[in-house]
Amino acid sequence: MAQRQFVLVVIDRDTDEFTVEGPISDDRPWNTAVVNAQKIGRNIRCFGMGDLAPDVAAAEWHSSHGGHRIASGSIVSAVHRMMHLI
Repeated sequence: MAQRQFVLVVIDRDTDEFTVEGPISDDRPWNTAVVNAQKIGRNIRCFGMGDLAPDVAAAEWHSSHGGHRIASGSIVSAVHRMMHLI
């Protein structure tokens, strides 16, 4: 059974930047990385955007919320199940 794929938008409210991650099937590594960043004082959030193409999700986010899109993994990343703060 194939897992549902979706994209995730990660927002840094301090810098007014966002990334689009995915398509992915498991957002737990990113959620953990976001929580870890919040624990050290960063104002970061993440939101699922469904099964949109990454560029479509970015355009919709920017249209509704503004901000500057930066490269995937530039705010927080989840690599090989290890969470890294950028």
